Amino acid sequence: MLGWGLDAYDFVAYSFVAPIIAQVFFSQLGHLGSMLATLAAFSVSLAVRPLGGVFFGNLADKVGRRHVLYVTMLGAGLSSFLMGFLPTYAQAGLIAIVLLIILRFAVGFFMGGEYSSSGVMAVESVTKWRGLASGIMQAGFDVGIFGVTFTYTLVATYLPEKAMYAIGWRIVFWSGIVTTVIGWLFRRSLLTEAFEWEKAGKVKSPYRTLFTRYWLPVITILLATMGFLYEYYVMLELSPFVLQNVLNYTPALAGLILTVLSASDAIGSIFGGVLVDWLRSSARALLTTALIIIVLIYPTMYAVLMVGNGWLVLLWDFIAVLPVGVLQVYIRDLLPPSVRATGAGLGYNGGTWLAAWAAIITTLMAGASAKPGPWLMSITINTVWSSVLIVISSIIALFLVRHLNDVTQRNL
Repeated sequence: MLGWGLDAYDFVAYSFVAPIIAQVFFSQLGHLGSMLATLAAFSVSLAVRPLGGVFFGNLADKVGRRHVLYVTMLGAGLSSFLMGFLPTYAQAGLIAIVLLIILRFAVGFFMGGEYSSSGVMAVESVTKWRGLASGIMQAGFDVGIFGVTFTYTLVATYLPEKAMYAIGWRIVFWSGIVTTVIGWLFRRSLLTEAFEWEKAGKVKSPYRTLFTRYWLPVITILLATMGFLYEYYVMLELSPFVLQNVLNYTPALAGLILTVLSASDAIGSIFGGVLVDWLRSSARALLTTALIIIVLIYPTMYAVLMVGNGWLVLLWDFIAVLPVGVLQVYIRDLLPPSVRATGAGLGYNGGTWLAAWAAIITTLMAGASAKPGPWLMSITINTVWSSVLIVISSIIALFLVRHLNDVTQRNL
């Protein structure tokens, strides 16, 4: 939970200050070019996550989840903290951009390892109400969202606009070190190993076992996470832009709405997890969340963009986040403990490779317009097609789980 709070802090901090990053690092590229370059720099931290996921996931399957989580939290937190010390393009030229990309690489690498262990550990450590446990763990992301939105709103409210471009954006990144230190201390004193991993048999090479025996479950998980993260990152990366640049809300009002968004995000995460327990199937629960998204996305975005009700970004967030409360149990149901962290590291973080381009593709389709019409169609199309990936994955998983159950019954 604390690790996902750190992930959210870095993610949302970058999203909030993206208009400033565009100006202080990429203003020489013009309006559209600077926006795309800013999103591309952020996408580096998403695209590299599979590397960190596989590297740390392999370690977690061999030596345990707990020790890996100490390293990933500290590495990701320090990398994000250092963002606040970067020189601007005016101060260092291309060196500033290179340093920005290096730090985004480091954040993504460590955060990829964070999910490979923390996600599966949450559901490996309980025997009942796994869906609820999964949803609550994911709600840690919203603790991070609340922290950074609260910080950003304070900074944007009390600092002059010029100061935001000089020191304000740096304060937003620096403040995240509080989450890192508190989270690391809690882990060192309270975290115990998942009993499901401790009882399970170990394999010499999680990589080999995963790719020779469990390649279809990995592809199934990959499809689901590609679809979820794509539509979710469209929402999370572009909602600040929609509020400020399309609806012309002030930074302070946009910050207030996005602070409240942390509550809708937490509720959506937990509701998605509870669906698993209600339906007694992670595959059926995931399919349900995808269908809800497909049905509700157009009317929700119409109300946000065409009616101009920015507060309904909260509904956009609620429906977009529903699948995440399901995914930890989904991964557990499809993979055994001996390769689960490696599979989660590859399958879940592999989904970020597609999601890394979500905001860029959606922005290009809308032409970075300041008018709502192009955004309505662009956001709707990108959300629907990515949700279809979740539907396909869920259907495959239903057959896989049934097959695994049949094999188990024959072996009894």
